[in-house]
Amino acid sequence: MLSALAFNFCLLLLPLASAAALIVIARDHLYAYEYSDAGAHVVRERIERLNGELIQLDFDRQRQWDDLVSMELRAGDPQAARGFLLSGAGMLPNRSANVLTQAIEADASEAELEVAALQLLQPSTRQNYQQQVPLLSQRGAAIAAARPPDLADVQDFQLMARALLAEPETDPLQFVLVGFSLGLAGDLAPSMQRGAVALLASSRRDDYPASIRAEVDALVAAAVPIEAFRRAARESGGDPAAYENSAAAFRAAVVPEHAAQLREILAQLGAISDATSANTAAAMLTHAFVLADLQRLVLIARAGGDRAAAAAKRLPRDGRLLDTARGELTFTRDLVTAISLAAVAASVLVALVLFKLFQALRDAWLRMRAEDDEHGDYGAELIDISSSNWRPL
Repeated sequence: MLSALAFNFCLLLLPLASAAALIVIARDHLYAYEYSDAGAHVVRERIERLNGELIQLDFDRQRQWDDLVSMELRAGDPQAARGFLLSGAGMLPNRSANVLTQAIEADASEAELEVAALQLLQPSTRQNYQQQVPLLSQRGAAIAAARPPDLADVQDFQLMARALLAEPETDPLQFVLVGFSLGLAGDLAPSMQRGAVALLASSRRDDYPASIRAEVDALVAAAVPIEAFRRAARESGGDPAAYENSAAAFRAAVVPEHAAQLREILAQLGAISDATSANTAAAMLTHAFVLADLQRLVLIARAGGDRAAAAAKRLPRDGRLLDTARGELTFTRDLVTAISLAAVAASVLVALVLFKLFQALRDAWLRMRAEDDEHGDYGAELIDISSSNWRPL
Protein backbone atom coordinates (compact mmCIF):
# COMPACT_ATOMS: atom_id res chain seq x y z
CA MET A 1 0.00 0.00 0.00
CA LEU A 2 2.80 2.41 0.91
CA SER A 3 4.73 1.62 -2.27
CA ALA A 4 1.63 2.22 -4.39
CA LEU A 5 1.12 5.61 -2.73
CA ALA A 6 4.76 6.56 -3.33
CA PHE A 7 4.53 5.41 -6.96
CA ASN A 8 1.43 7.54 -7.65
CA PHE A 9 2.95 10.54 -5.89
CA CYS A 10 6.15 10.35 -7.94
CA LEU A 11 4.16 9.71 -11.11
CA LEU A 12 2.45 13.06 -10.50
CA LEU A 13 5.59 14.85 -9.31
CA LEU A 14 7.74 13.95 -12.34
CA PRO A 15 5.75 15.82 -15.03
CA LEU A 16 5.08 18.74 -12.70
CA ALA A 17 8.78 19.17 -11.87
CA SER A 18 9.75 18.78 -15.55
CA ALA A 19 7.20 21.41 -16.57
CA ALA A 20 8.47 23.71 -13.84
CA ALA A 21 12.02 23.36 -15.18
CA LEU A 22 10.88 24.30 -18.68
CA ILE A 23 8.93 27.28 -17.33
CA VAL A 24 11.98 28.51 -15.41
CA ILE A 25 14.17 28.18 -18.51
CA ALA A 26 11.68 30.15 -20.62
CA ARG A 27 10.92 32.74 -17.93
CA ASP A 28 14.53 33.56 -17.10
CA HIS A 29 15.87 33.03 -20.64
CA LEU A 30 18.39 30.53 -19.33
CA TYR A 31 18.99 28.82 -22.67
CA ALA A 32 20.78 31.53 -24.63
CA TYR A 33 22.51 31.56 -27.98
CA GLU A 34 25.56 33.60 -27.06
CA TYR A 35 28.79 33.79 -28.99
CA SER A 36 31.89 31.96 -27.81
CA ASP A 37 35.00 30.85 -29.67
CA ALA A 38 34.37 27.16 -28.97
CA GLY A 39 30.72 27.42 -29.92
CA ALA A 40 31.54 29.38 -33.08
CA HIS A 41 33.92 26.64 -34.20
CA VAL A 42 31.16 24.04 -33.83
CA VAL A 43 28.67 26.24 -35.70
CA ARG A 44 31.11 26.76 -38.58
CA GLU A 45 31.66 23.01 -38.91
CA ARG A 46 27.93 22.39 -38.97
CA ILE A 47 27.41 25.03 -41.66
CA GLU A 48 30.22 23.55 -43.74
CA ARG A 49 28.59 20.12 -43.55
CA LEU A 50 25.25 21.63 -44.60
CA ASN A 51 26.93 23.30 -47.57
CA GLY A 52 28.48 19.94 -48.35
CA GLU A 53 25.00 18.49 -48.73
CA LEU A 54 24.56 20.69 -51.79
CA ILE A 55 27.05 18.41 -53.58
CA GLN A 56 24.90 15.96 -55.53
CA LEU A 57 27.49 13.64 -57.09
CA ASP A 58 29.92 12.20 -54.56
CA PHE A 59 32.46 11.12 -57.18
CA ASP A 60 32.95 14.67 -58.52
CA ARG A 61 32.80 16.79 -55.39
CA GLN A 62 35.72 19.09 -56.27
CA ARG A 63 34.27 20.07 -59.65
CA GLN A 64 30.86 20.79 -58.13
CA TRP A 65 32.46 22.86 -55.37
CA ASP A 66 34.33 24.84 -58.00
CA ASP A 67 31.09 25.29 -59.97
CA LEU A 68 29.27 26.67 -56.90
CA VAL A 69 32.00 29.27 -56.33
CA SER A 70 31.97 30.16 -60.03
CA MET A 71 28.17 30.40 -60.06
CA GLU A 72 28.16 32.92 -57.21
CA LEU A 73 30.86 34.95 -58.92
CA ARG A 74 28.72 35.17 -62.06
CA ALA A 75 25.75 36.17 -59.90
CA GLY A 76 27.78 39.02 -58.39
CA ASP A 77 27.52 37.70 -54.83
CA PRO A 78 31.03 37.84 -53.31
CA GLN A 79 29.84 36.85 -49.82
CA ALA A 80 28.31 33.58 -51.04
CA ALA A 81 31.33 32.87 -53.27
CA ARG A 82 33.69 33.29 -50.33
CA GLY A 83 31.32 31.27 -48.15
CA PHE A 84 31.54 28.24 -50.43
CA LEU A 85 35.29 28.71 -50.78
CA LEU A 86 35.80 28.70 -47.01
CA SER A 87 33.44 25.73 -46.62
CA GLY A 88 35.75 23.52 -48.62
CA ALA A 89 36.66 21.36 -45.61
CA GLY A 90 33.08 20.12 -45.49
CA MET A 91 32.47 20.02 -49.23
CA LEU A 92 35.59 18.65 -50.92
CA PRO A 93 36.72 15.01 -51.22
CA ASN A 94 38.96 13.78 -48.43
CA ARG A 95 42.27 14.33 -50.17
CA SER A 96 41.59 18.00 -50.93
CA ALA A 97 39.65 18.61 -47.72
CA ASN A 98 42.65 17.46 -45.68
CA VAL A 99 44.60 20.48 -46.92
CA LEU A 100 42.05 22.82 -45.39
CA THR A 101 41.51 20.65 -42.32
CA GLN A 102 45.20 20.79 -41.51
CA ALA A 103 45.15 24.57 -41.89
CA ILE A 104 42.20 24.78 -39.50
CA GLU A 105 43.90 22.52 -36.96
CA ALA A 106 46.96 24.75 -37.16
CA ASP A 107 44.76 27.73 -36.14
CA ALA A 108 45.07 29.40 -39.52
CA SER A 109 43.23 32.69 -39.85
CA GLU A 110 40.31 33.09 -42.22
CA ALA A 111 42.59 35.01 -44.60
CA GLU A 112 45.12 32.16 -44.61
CA LEU A 113 42.36 29.60 -45.08
CA GLU A 114 41.04 31.61 -48.04
CA VAL A 115 44.46 31.61 -49.71
CA ALA A 116 44.84 27.85 -49.14
CA ALA A 117 41.39 27.17 -50.60
CA LEU A 118 42.12 29.33 -53.63
CA GLN A 119 44.87 26.93 -54.67
CA LEU A 120 42.26 24.17 -55.00
CA LEU A 121 40.14 26.09 -57.52
CA GLN A 122 40.53 25.72 -61.24
CA PRO A 123 42.80 28.46 -62.68
CA SER A 124 39.93 30.28 -64.43
CA THR A 125 37.75 30.31 -61.33
CA ARG A 126 40.69 31.40 -59.18
CA GLN A 127 41.41 34.29 -61.52
CA ASN A 128 37.77 35.44 -61.54
CA TYR A 129 37.64 35.20 -57.76
CA GLN A 130 40.75 37.34 -57.29
CA GLN A 131 39.38 39.93 -59.73
CA GLN A 132 35.91 40.20 -58.20
CA VAL A 133 36.33 39.45 -54.50
CA PRO A 134 38.62 41.51 -52.24
CA LEU A 135 40.81 39.02 -50.40
CA LEU A 136 40.54 39.03 -46.63
CA SER A 137 44.29 39.60 -46.40
CA GLN A 138 44.10 42.73 -48.58
CA ARG A 139 40.88 44.43 -47.62
CA GLY A 140 42.30 46.53 -44.77
CA ALA A 141 40.21 49.61 -44.19
CA ALA A 142 37.87 48.63 -47.01
CA ILE A 143 36.67 45.56 -45.16
CA ALA A 144 33.21 47.00 -44.85
CA ALA A 145 31.39 47.53 -48.08
CA ALA A 146 29.41 50.67 -48.74
CA ARG A 147 26.80 51.24 -46.11
CA PRO A 148 23.26 50.58 -47.29
CA PRO A 149 21.36 53.78 -48.04
CA ASP A 150 18.64 55.10 -45.79
CA LEU A 151 15.21 53.65 -46.40
CA ALA A 152 13.81 56.96 -47.63
CA ASP A 153 13.87 60.68 -47.04
CA VAL A 154 11.33 63.28 -45.89
CA GLN A 155 9.71 63.56 -49.34
CA ASP A 156 9.20 59.81 -49.52
CA PHE A 157 7.69 59.83 -46.03
CA GLN A 158 5.20 62.46 -47.15
CA LEU A 159 4.24 60.46 -50.23
CA MET A 160 3.67 57.32 -48.16
CA ALA A 161 1.71 59.27 -45.56
CA ARG A 162 -0.56 60.64 -48.30
CA ALA A 163 -1.09 57.12 -49.68
CA LEU A 164 -1.97 55.76 -46.25
CA LEU A 165 -4.43 58.58 -45.65
CA ALA A 166 -6.10 58.04 -49.03
CA GLU A 167 -5.98 54.25 -49.20
CA PRO A 168 -6.66 52.47 -45.87
CA GLU A 169 -5.54 49.12 -47.33
CA THR A 170 -1.98 50.32 -48.03
CA ASP A 171 0.69 48.15 -46.40
CA PRO A 172 2.15 50.28 -43.58
CA LEU A 173 5.43 48.36 -43.13
CA GLN A 174 7.66 50.61 -45.23
CA PHE A 175 5.97 53.75 -43.90
CA VAL A 176 6.58 52.72 -40.29
CA LEU A 177 10.18 51.68 -40.97
CA VAL A 178 10.86 54.99 -42.72
CA GLY A 179 9.34 56.84 -39.77
CA PHE A 180 11.63 54.93 -37.43
CA SER A 181 14.67 55.65 -39.63
CA LEU A 182 13.82 59.38 -39.51
CA GLY A 183 13.88 59.26 -35.72
CA LEU A 184 10.15 59.83 -35.27
CA ALA A 185 9.91 56.96 -32.76
CA GLY A 186 13.17 57.68 -30.95
CA ASP A 187 16.79 57.47 -31.95
CA LEU A 188 17.64 54.57 -34.24
CA ALA A 189 21.21 53.29 -34.17
CA PRO A 190 23.01 52.76 -37.51
CA SER A 191 22.85 49.00 -37.00
CA MET A 192 19.08 49.24 -36.57
CA GLN A 193 18.91 51.27 -39.78
CA ARG A 194 20.60 48.42 -41.59
CA GLY A 195 18.22 46.00 -39.90
CA ALA A 196 15.28 48.00 -41.24
CA VAL A 197 16.74 47.81 -44.76
CA ALA A 198 17.12 44.03 -44.40
CA LEU A 199 13.58 43.59 -43.04
CA LEU A 200 12.06 45.55 -45.90
CA ALA A 201 14.13 43.64 -48.47
CA SER A 202 13.13 40.30 -46.95
CA SER A 203 9.44 41.24 -46.92
CA ARG A 204 9.59 41.66 -50.71
CA ARG A 205 11.02 38.20 -51.35
CA ASP A 206 8.84 35.38 -52.64
CA ASP A 207 10.12 33.05 -49.92
CA TYR A 208 9.32 35.45 -47.06
CA PRO A 209 7.67 33.19 -44.44
CA ALA A 210 3.97 33.77 -43.83
CA SER A 211 4.45 33.24 -40.09
CA ILE A 212 7.14 35.94 -39.95
CA ARG A 213 4.96 38.27 -42.03
CA ALA A 214 2.08 37.85 -39.59
CA GLU A 215 4.30 38.53 -36.56
CA VAL A 216 5.97 41.55 -38.14
CA ASP A 217 2.68 43.02 -39.32
CA ALA A 218 1.19 42.59 -35.85
CA LEU A 219 4.21 44.21 -34.21
CA VAL A 220 4.22 47.10 -36.67
CA ALA A 221 0.50 47.66 -36.15
CA ALA A 222 1.01 47.64 -32.38
CA ALA A 223 4.03 49.98 -32.50
CA VAL A 224 2.31 52.57 -34.70
CA PRO A 225 -1.48 52.07 -34.93
CA ILE A 226 -2.34 53.44 -38.36
CA GLU A 227 -5.85 54.53 -37.37
CA ALA A 228 -4.37 56.62 -34.57
CA PHE A 229 -1.95 58.15 -37.07
CA ARG A 230 -4.75 58.98 -39.52
CA ARG A 231 -6.86 60.52 -36.79
CA ALA A 232 -4.02 62.66 -35.47
CA ALA A 233 -2.99 63.77 -38.98
CA ARG A 234 -6.51 64.80 -39.95
CA GLU A 235 -6.91 66.75 -36.73
CA SER A 236 -3.77 68.79 -37.44
CA GLY A 237 -5.72 71.59 -39.13
CA GLY A 238 -3.58 71.78 -42.28
CA ASP A 239 -2.52 69.38 -44.98
CA PRO A 240 -2.45 66.07 -43.08
CA ALA A 241 0.20 64.62 -45.42
CA ALA A 242 2.62 67.55 -45.02
CA TYR A 243 5.75 66.43 -43.23
CA GLU A 244 5.25 68.67 -40.18
CA ASN A 245 1.72 67.32 -39.66
CA SER A 246 2.35 63.68 -40.62
CA ALA A 247 5.54 63.54 -38.53
CA ALA A 248 3.74 64.96 -35.49
CA ALA A 249 0.90 62.48 -36.03
CA PHE A 250 3.40 59.64 -36.31
CA ARG A 251 5.03 60.62 -33.01
CA ALA A 252 1.63 60.86 -31.33
CA ALA A 253 0.60 57.41 -32.59
CA VAL A 254 3.77 55.60 -31.44
CA VAL A 255 3.25 53.14 -28.59
CA PRO A 256 6.62 53.19 -26.75
CA GLU A 257 6.47 49.64 -25.39
CA HIS A 258 5.81 48.03 -28.77
CA ALA A 259 8.16 50.45 -30.52
CA ALA A 260 10.95 49.19 -28.26
CA GLN A 261 10.14 45.61 -29.29
CA LEU A 262 10.33 46.57 -32.97
CA ARG A 263 13.66 48.31 -32.40
CA GLU A 264 14.97 45.11 -30.81
CA ILE A 265 13.99 43.14 -33.92
CA LEU A 266 15.74 45.72 -36.09
CA ALA A 267 18.82 45.53 -33.86
CA GLN A 268 19.02 41.76 -34.29
CA LEU A 269 18.66 42.02 -38.06
CA GLY A 270 21.28 44.78 -38.00
CA ALA A 271 23.67 42.47 -36.12
CA ILE A 272 23.19 39.84 -38.84
CA SER A 273 23.78 42.46 -41.52
CA ASP A 274 26.95 43.70 -39.80
CA ALA A 275 28.32 40.14 -39.56
CA THR A 276 27.49 39.35 -43.19
CA SER A 277 25.65 41.78 -45.47
CA ALA A 278 22.22 43.35 -45.84
CA ASN A 279 21.29 40.89 -48.58
CA THR A 280 22.39 37.97 -46.42
CA ALA A 281 20.36 39.26 -43.48
CA ALA A 282 17.29 39.41 -45.74
CA ALA A 283 17.94 35.86 -46.92
CA MET A 284 18.59 34.50 -43.43
CA LEU A 285 15.29 35.88 -42.16
CA THR A 286 13.52 33.62 -44.65
CA HIS A 287 14.91 30.62 -42.74
CA ALA A 288 13.12 31.67 -39.54
CA PHE A 289 9.75 30.36 -38.45
CA VAL A 290 9.10 32.87 -35.67
CA LEU A 291 10.78 36.12 -34.67
CA ALA A 292 12.29 34.38 -31.66
CA ASP A 293 14.51 32.49 -34.13
CA LEU A 294 16.42 35.73 -34.77
CA GLN A 295 18.52 35.04 -31.68
CA ARG A 296 19.81 31.88 -33.29
CA LEU A 297 20.31 33.55 -36.66
CA VAL A 298 22.46 36.26 -35.05
CA LEU A 299 24.73 33.58 -33.58
CA ILE A 300 24.89 31.73 -36.92
CA ALA A 301 25.80 34.93 -38.76
CA ARG A 302 28.49 35.90 -36.25
CA ALA A 303 29.98 32.40 -36.16
CA GLY A 304 29.57 31.47 -39.82
CA GLY A 305 30.07 34.79 -41.58
CA ASP A 306 30.27 34.26 -45.33
CA ARG A 307 29.67 30.53 -44.85
CA ALA A 308 26.26 31.44 -43.45
CA ALA A 309 25.67 33.72 -46.44
CA ALA A 310 26.23 30.80 -48.83
CA ALA A 311 24.06 28.47 -46.77
CA ALA A 312 21.23 30.98 -46.42
CA LYS A 313 21.15 31.50 -50.18
CA ARG A 314 21.22 27.87 -51.33
CA LEU A 315 19.75 25.69 -48.58
CA PRO A 316 16.03 24.86 -48.44
CA ARG A 317 13.93 26.59 -45.77
CA ASP A 318 13.45 23.47 -43.64
CA GLY A 319 15.01 24.52 -40.33
CA ARG A 320 18.40 22.87 -40.87
CA LEU A 321 20.24 26.19 -40.88
CA LEU A 322 18.61 27.14 -37.58
CA ASP A 323 19.68 23.83 -36.07
CA THR A 324 23.34 24.71 -36.54
CA ALA A 325 23.09 27.22 -33.68
CA ARG A 326 24.57 25.99 -30.42
CA GLY A 327 23.06 27.43 -27.24
CA GLU A 328 24.18 27.16 -23.64
CA LEU A 329 22.03 26.53 -20.57
CA THR A 330 22.64 28.58 -17.44
CA PHE A 331 21.75 26.84 -14.19
CA THR A 332 20.07 28.82 -11.40
CA ARG A 333 18.80 27.79 -7.98
CA ASP A 334 15.20 27.51 -9.23
CA LEU A 335 16.23 25.42 -12.22
CA VAL A 336 18.45 23.11 -10.14
CA THR A 337 15.62 22.62 -7.63
CA ALA A 338 13.13 21.70 -10.36
CA ILE A 339 15.59 19.34 -12.05
CA SER A 340 16.47 17.73 -8.71
CA LEU A 341 12.81 17.08 -7.90
CA ALA A 342 12.28 15.56 -11.34
CA ALA A 343 15.40 13.40 -10.93
CA VAL A 344 14.30 12.18 -7.48
CA ALA A 345 10.80 11.36 -8.75
CA ALA A 346 12.23 9.48 -11.74
CA SER A 347 14.68 7.57 -9.51
CA VAL A 348 11.95 6.54 -7.08
CA LEU A 349 9.73 5.41 -9.95
CA VAL A 350 12.52 3.29 -11.43
CA ALA A 351 13.40 1.86 -8.01
CA LEU A 352 9.78 0.92 -7.29
CA VAL A 353 9.36 -0.71 -10.67
CA LEU A 354 12.57 -2.71 -10.22
CA PHE A 355 11.55 -3.70 -6.68
CA LYS A 356 8.14 -4.91 -7.85
CA LEU A 357 9.75 -6.78 -10.71
CA PHE A 358 12.18 -8.40 -8.27
CA GLN A 359 9.31 -9.43 -6.00
CA ALA A 360 7.38 -10.91 -8.90
CA LEU A 361 10.38 -12.91 -10.10
CA ARG A 362 11.15 -14.10 -6.57
CA ASP A 363 7.55 -15.24 -5.99
CA ALA A 364 7.53 -17.06 -9.31
CA TRP A 365 10.78 -18.79 -8.43
CA LEU A 366 9.44 -19.84 -5.02
CA ARG A 367 6.29 -21.23 -6.59
CA MET A 368 8.37 -23.24 -9.04
CA ARG A 369 10.44 -24.62 -6.18
CA ALA A 370 7.31 -25.60 -4.28
CA GLU A 371 5.83 -27.33 -7.33
CA ASP A 372 9.10 -29.17 -7.94
CA ASP A 373 9.11 -30.43 -4.35
CA GLU A 374 5.53 -31.71 -4.59
CA HIS A 375 6.06 -33.47 -7.89
CA GLY A 376 9.29 -34.92 -6.61
CA ASP A 377 7.62 -36.77 -3.65
CA TYR A 378 4.64 -37.97 -5.69
CA GLY A 379 6.81 -39.25 -8.46
CA ALA A 380 8.96 -41.23 -6.05
CA GLU A 381 5.96 -43.29 -4.97
CA LEU A 382 5.01 -44.14 -8.56
CA ILE A 383 8.38 -45.18 -9.90
CA ASP A 384 10.05 -46.68 -6.86
CA ILE A 385 11.75 -49.81 -8.19
CA SER A 386 13.93 -52.11 -6.19
CA SER A 387 15.61 -55.36 -7.02
CA SER A 388 13.19 -57.29 -4.81
CA ASN A 389 10.32 -56.49 -7.12
CA TRP A 390 11.86 -58.40 -10.03
CA ARG A 391 10.90 -62.06 -10.59
CA PRO A 392 12.49 -64.24 -13.22
CA LEU A 393 10.10 -65.64 -15.84
